[in-house]
Amino acid sequence: MRRTLLLLTLLLALPLAAAQTLTTAMSSNPPTLDPQKTFNGFSFGVTTHVYETLFRVTTEGEIEGLLAADWEYVTPERLRVTLQEGVRFTDGTPLDAAAVKASLERLLDPATAAPGRFVVSAIDAVEVVDELTVDIVTGEPFAPLLAHLAHPVTAVVPVAHGDSLARQPVGSGPFVFESWTQGDSVVLVRNEEYWGGAPAIERVVFRIVPEVSTQVVELRSGGVDVLFNIPTDSFRQLQGVANLETNAFLGWGSVHLGFNTAHPKLQDVRVRQAIAHAIDKQLIVDELLGGLAEVGVAPIPPTVRFAASDLEDPYPYDPERSRELLSQAGAAGLTLTLDVYQNPDLEAVAQVLQAMLADVGVTLEVRVQEFAAYSETIQQDQAELYATSWGTVTLDADYTLYAFFHSSEIPANNGSRYAVPEVDDALEAARATPDDAQREQLYRMVQERVLADVPMVTLYYPLSTSAKRPGLQGEVVRFSWINLDLRGATLQ
Repeated sequence: MRRTLLLLTLLLALPLAAAQTLTTAMSSNPPTLDPQKTFNGFSFGVTTHVYETLFRVTTEGEIEGLLAADWEYVTPERLRVTLQEGVRFTDGTPLDAAAVKASLERLLDPATAAPGRFVVSAIDAVEVVDELTVDIVTGEPFAPLLAHLAHPVTAVVPVAHGDSLARQPVGSGPFVFESWTQGDSVVLVRNEEYWGGAPAIERVVFRIVPEVSTQVVELRSGGVDVLFNIPTDSFRQLQGVANLETNAFLGWGSVHLGFNTAHPKLQDVRVRQAIAHAIDKQLIVDELLGGLAEVGVAPIPPTVRFAASDLEDPYPYDPERSRELLSQAGAAGLTLTLDVYQNPDLEAVAQVLQAMLADVGVTLEVRVQEFAAYSETIQQDQAELYATSWGTVTLDADYTLYAFFHSSEIPANNGSRYAVPEVDDALEAARATPDDAQREQLYRMVQERVLADVPMVTLYYPLSTSAKRPGLQGEVVRFSWINLDLRGATLQ
């Protein structure tokens, strides 16, 4: 009898032990866990659990306070933020107005070399009012400021830790960094002192699993609880599998084919127009992506909360028109190189583009590299074409349009080397005006001009895909897996 009771006790304990750890997988190591020194989803997918921002995006696309308990515009150029009381970093130091000031100043400091500095470049000064009140001052009214302060690159960090944050992150979020084994896993543990209440999940393990097929096997066998950004073929395999729940929704993402407009082969707009006419976007969406995307036209998807534009595509699929334009430009028989980073869907798209351009007489050589090497390559003057995915993380048009098309962003974000004074002026005017109708008009003008000049072709807006074991409940995904919120989640 005693042995039976002991065995029963052990069996009852097993589900409880397993339920304390949530395991997911991602295909690459995060480059760093310092949110201010990265602009990479693999990093943000981890750092958003450890660090926190002043504001955050809701599932409805609105902006609400996170570390900010209250806020008001004292003047159009001065945002006053009152912080949550009693918040501390996990090293025990207070997250107060002085910490916010120091953190934003670190992000703004050119010496930090923050790739996401442009997100806060409108800020002129950060001033401490009192222990829990800070003023954020812009040189002129900056309409999307709240949205930009919700971006994960603006996470408040304890600057005293300096460069060590890259490998030993210290934040105020619901989870605390435990370990990082390069090429294997990143492990977080529950923050027992979290100011918003300790989460139910005790540990979160991000396994580094490069092969998607292996990730899928692990999900089906129980080695992984949830997967995100699943390529089309793998997602289709998981749909309808017993004991798995799949989901796909239109997030904030877009996929583009970018042109280096400064390259001699691509300076003539007719060449770029010809390439645009050679692409059958609907075929890519229907056949290659199995309907898990929407055809793209504007640089930002329709989910963007402010200034998404419903524009007609001026370059419908028309191979004959493509050949005519190439002939007019003296570019018949053109050979181009397309750079793409390691990603199953993007690599497949590159192969389809190769075939479509071959049909109009353009030879496309595809070069696939690891993301860091790809990023370096497309910032070089000799780059020609590049395929990239992008998320309008703030859900405000400024974030994407300024990064892609303002000349000051060449080459870090504006890989197209697109420099048009009228576009620069419109983007700057849109940032400065508090009038929403005027901002929307300016952003529409920018998008119409971009379509005419073709510094890039928006191919499609991908659906965000996920699959999980049903024991995971209560998680919230705000437009992308990098905003996964596990504070109210449970495992059974």
